[in-house]
Amino acid sequence: MTYQVQDHITIPHGRHEWKFGVDVRRIQNNFLFDFFNNGSFTFGGASNGPLPGGTFTGDAAADFVGGFPGNFFQFSSALYNIRSTSQYYYAQDTIKIRPRLTVNLGVRYEYNSPQYDTHNNIIGFFGAGAQSTVFPSAPPGVLYPGDPGTPNRALVFADRNNWAPRVGFAWDIFGNSKLVMRGGFGIFYDIEDGALNLQFGGQPPFGDVSNLNLSPSDVTNGNAFADPFGAQGITNPFPFASQGRVGQFFVPKISFAFVTDPHFRTPYSENFNYGFQYQLTKDTAIEAVYVGSLGRKLISTPETNAPQPAVEEAQLANGFLNEDCARPFAGCINPTTDPNASVQDLGLILTNNSAGLSDSHQLQITVDKRYRTGLSFRAAYTLAKTIDLSSGFRARSGGYTDPFNPRLDRALADFDATHRLVISASWELPIDRPFRNSNAFARRATQGWQVNVISTFQSGQPFTIFSNNDNSLQGNFLDRPNLIGKIRTMNARQVSSFSGAAANCSGATPDPVSGNISGNFYFDPTAFDCQFNNDLHLAPGSLASFGDLGRNTLRGPGINNWDISFLKKTKITESKVLEFRAEMFNAFNHAQFLNPDASGFSSTFGQISQTRGPRLVQFALKLYY
Repeated sequence: MTYQVQDHITIPHGRHEWKFGVDVRRIQNNFLFDFFNNGSFTFGGASNGPLPGGTFTGDAAADFVGGFPGNFFQFSSALYNIRSTSQYYYAQDTIKIRPRLTVNLGVRYEYNSPQYDTHNNIIGFFGAGAQSTVFPSAPPGVLYPGDPGTPNRALVFADRNNWAPRVGFAWDIFGNSKLVMRGGFGIFYDIEDGALNLQFGGQPPFGDVSNLNLSPSDVTNGNAFADPFGAQGITNPFPFASQGRVGQFFVPKISFAFVTDPHFRTPYSENFNYGFQYQLTKDTAIEAVYVGSLGRKLISTPETNAPQPAVEEAQLANGFLNEDCARPFAGCINPTTDPNASVQDLGLILTNNSAGLSDSHQLQITVDKRYRTGLSFRAAYTLAKTIDLSSGFRARSGGYTDPFNPRLDRALADFDATHRLVISASWELPIDRPFRNSNAFARRATQGWQVNVISTFQSGQPFTIFSNNDNSLQGNFLDRPNLIGKIRTMNARQVSSFSGAAANCSGATPDPVSGNISGNFYFDPTAFDCQFNNDLHLAPGSLASFGDLGRNTLRGPGINNWDISFLKKTKITESKVLEFRAEMFNAFNHAQFLNPDASGFSSTFGQISQTRGPRLVQFALKLYY
């Protein structure tokens, strides 16, 4: 629920037009949080999986059939009672400097108060030296509302310097309105992302979040599929509230948590554009514009309590590896000498912070053509490049491959598309001309027909190949393979074959006679090494490697799509119109492939197995009155 008060005023004065405004909102966000309340098993990609791909059998599907999960994850339910206040103020002046030149100057101030919960059911991570007094048994580093050292009930320091200047201009170069130059710059702030709400989500001690990485002994000696808690010899905390456990911590005290950086800042973008509009003829217009956008302080979700290489190096020197106990706040007893040590305090901590950034540059060219016969065309072409560190909270690249070096992931954005061409046409069919003097039935049957076409052609979007081998020893399975050959793409509409021995990223079973693997490959799987047999990236003396293949190095299949619609408007009376529509999406039923399987040790690694939607035909009938 949002309560809003706003007012705006415009004051014309000579060459100036002043505008002032204020917008104040009080936001109440009340809802039930039901994120993985029934639990979720993951097969493959297990940090403790002894075989390639983090599996127990060598294949994730076989792990599923055998009941060998690598991870169990479950959240308590929670009732959100989030409150926040937003204040927006602006002043703008439109100045008519000359009859052909107009300039806009403005400034905007925004303040979004940090979100808090009316019941103080929120968790914050403040790092070394912090110890809660509200919940004395809380693990070190975790604080709650009311604890010394916290800024407020939201556990986030207020961001009060969100000033947003704006400037723009329009110049009629020849004074005949045929050639116009336009440009502008502005800073635009974002509202707090919904991902920030997860810090309220029933986390300890208001609920529990279980993130159990199951070991081979858990899987073989106990029925981890039927009882993952019993397999590890720990208490099942669910259901949490109904058992009177609010305020209690278990072991580990917090195995998984979403938190927000206490110094989180409002994300913003610096947007700018410069271009020309030209009226070529009375019914033809051309526009060419450069558009840029620099995203700053963007939300990202790295792992705060990541395993420390120095601790892992000491473990390996003693003949074992326990990634969870290499976390600095894990609280393990004898983490470098006891292979059976377990997490007592903190496990995986995902922290929403303001470390993200992006750079986007585009050339946009548009041509509009209209005819007196009711036919119109528009062609819009975009040449673009967007680079970022991560491309969204729910993307696999939402975190950082190397928690200690975010710049390792600086690459093309997941949604980058180099070329995009959209051609649209609309034609009011003149089939009624021969019948304009005929009877009413003939006129109504032939009038109001229209056909519309939208054709879209776009470059493919980038994707990342993941080795799934945890060669970095970080347990996040964001490692990438080493590049050992030339990257080649191929026609996925045809079946290709490769040596199974050379394609060590593939989990497919080679043909027993030829030794080859076959399928609808989009890229050559032999160009990558997921087993790190030729780890040239690993420097002498280094403990681990993230792989030398960059993020979003390959680009997937593009788009070739036609949408066609037919429309018939029939006037019934002066105020009533009946409209019939027939619409075809992907009208020619062209198979448009999605990105290939890029997960190492998958049986379909490198292959296309999914497409965008097939042809969809729908009909609609509307009555306007």
